[in-house]
Amino acid sequence: MPRPETTFEVTTRTLQGRLLLRPSKKLNSIILGIVGRALAMYPVKLHLLVVASNHLHLILTTSSTRQLASFMNFVNGNLAREAGRLHGWREKFWSRRYRAIAIEDDAKLRERVKYALSHGCKEGLVLRPGQWPGVNCLEALCRGKKLRGLWYDRTAQYRHCCRPGAGGNGGNGVEERQFCQEYEFSLDPLPIHGQMSAAQVRTWYRQLVEEIEQQTRQQFGRGGARVLGVKKVLKQSPHRRPGQIKRSPAPPCHASDARTRRRFMLGYRWFVNAYRQAAARLRAGELDVQFPENCFPPPLAFKEPAPAPG
Repeated sequence: MPRPETTFEVTTRTLQGRLLLRPSKKLNSIILGIVGRALAMYPVKLHLLVVASNHLHLILTTSSTRQLASFMNFVNGNLAREAGRLHGWREKFWSRRYRAIAIEDDAKLRERVKYALSHGCKEGLVLRPGQWPGVNCLEALCRGKKLRGLWYDRTAQYRHCCRPGAGGNGGNGVEERQFCQEYEFSLDPLPIHGQMSAAQVRTWYRQLVEEIEQQTRQQFGRGGARVLGVKKVLKQSPHRRPGQIKRSPAPPCHASDARTRRRFMLGYRWFVNAYRQAAARLRAGELDVQFPENCFPPPLAFKEPAPAPG
């Protein structure tokens, strides 16, 4: 089981890999607004955020899995509603719940950061990471700029539009802007950057980006004639379903050596065994069972209330 202050790589994919997160100026602002509000409500340490057309990557550190679950529930729930509203999509939005994989050492952390930042390049969509028109945080990482976006308070908007005399126009146009709030936030340094200055951290990221660009040029050519390009990315239909989606089994954790993976798995097996034993005792009627830390106990079965005497 991951320890407190564990760093995770978190990934979520849209239903059937549809391009429901296709970049646009409005959607980019909405995404950053949702994340900004989530950070204000659930203080996780967000290190990196990259949003592709059909999935998103986050690297973050959190004090507990409950905090992680609350943060991701807010982000995914609100993003599904806002992107669905923007693209006229009323069906299920995400293919499954988010996947969080613990990163157990510094070498793997650098590797996962590079993997996330190389989105768009490794798929042959753009030649450089900075060309990706969606949310990619490069300006924040390499130049220290803050991220900002708009959060729409749909509850307040609904109450306003449904009040007597409101006209019932659904809050479109001018009214919608009355219920938005700008959120501005900075990304937290990675755990491996603890002793580095801000200038050194930016240099570290710029070197990583240079590596990605060099590898992309080797794969697709210096002029980028073989990449799709920004204009075609933006013209893709958000309802389009890719012909093939990359699927591979998720590792139990990200670790550079077998010893680290073995230590993680020993801790995980202990956690699973302790959880199952506690759950069995709870189902047997013991209500004061102690579950291992950082878990969600199973809900108790519903029982009909006893009839009142007489």
